Amino acid sequence: MKEITILLTRYSDWISSFVYHIAGHGYTHAFLGLGGGVYYSFNYRGFCEETLEKHRRRGVEQSLGCVLAVSDQAYQDIQGRIAVFQQRRGEYRYTRLGVLCCLLRIPFLWRRHYFCSQFVVEVLQQSDAFPLTGRAQLYLPNQLGRELMASSRLIRLQRNPV
Repeated sequence: MKEITILLTRYSDWISSFVYHIAGHGYTHAFLGLGGGVYYSFNYRGFCEETLEKHRRRGVEQSLGCVLAVSDQAYQDIQGRIAVFQQRRGEYRYTRLGVLCCLLRIPFLWRRHYFCSQFVVEVLQQSDAFPLTGRAQLYLPNQLGRELMASSRLIRLQRNPV
């Protein structure tokens, strides 16, 4: 078994504040970490790789790390999927429209366009790393966090690791 970390954060920028108030408070951004201090996600620039230090500089107000146990095969699958995003970084975009549709509970799929929690959920689902039942494009960070915290695969929680 291997460990992965899903990092949930709340920023103070305008889109995060909007999502925070509309989506019932809590967290507004989701990242996937495989160890080594690097986290993968999507932001307004597209696919991104960030460190905890970068989060600190960007003004994270609160954060939660959910450390999960996954099979060796799932871990390798996640690594492979992330490698594809890294190699084809220029082909992927962030989707504000996807966030809006998610808030309205409309499953909107746009090829090669992701928002943060959609990316994390899709990678977890496609690698069979974590049994999430909903469509990836309908997960906001808060809902993802609730499912992670209720899971038997949760090893530990890290309160405010940023």
